[in-house]
Amino acid sequence: MSVLLGVIAVFALLSLVVAAMQAIKIVRQAPASEDLGSFMVLGWWKFATLEAKAGPAAAAQIAIYKRATIAFLIFIVLGVLLSGWAVNQGSGAQAAAAPRLINDPRVLPAEFAFNTDLRRVAMPGVPLSES
Repeated sequence: MSVLLGVIAVFALLSLVVAAMQAIKIVRQAPASEDLGSFMVLGWWKFATLEAKAGPAAAAQIAIYKRATIAFLIFIVLGVLLSGWAVNQGSGAQAAAAPRLINDPRVLPAEFAFNTDLRRVAMPGVPLSES
């Protein structure tokens, strides 16, 4: 399971690197009059605004950027879901493992406890309502 999570993380990082490289190319190819230097359009899902500002020269980079961004988010969501599932599966397997002995002499084993801890105790100011 950890190998699969590692592969997903590698693909997520690779798609992030591709998206960052394409974002840099888009900013370089955009006309100087457009305000792409702040990178605000790149960080939000405004691909149509980005296409309008960058112009037709950056159409190929915008398409690659869009696919890399979507792939990055899909890999992140898939990794989070898979890691959550792996944690849930792993915790149950550890709890179902062979029981360990308790070496503390103050702890009574379950067959000798006889529910002694569940008896009611009279407390000052509280009426005892046992039948």
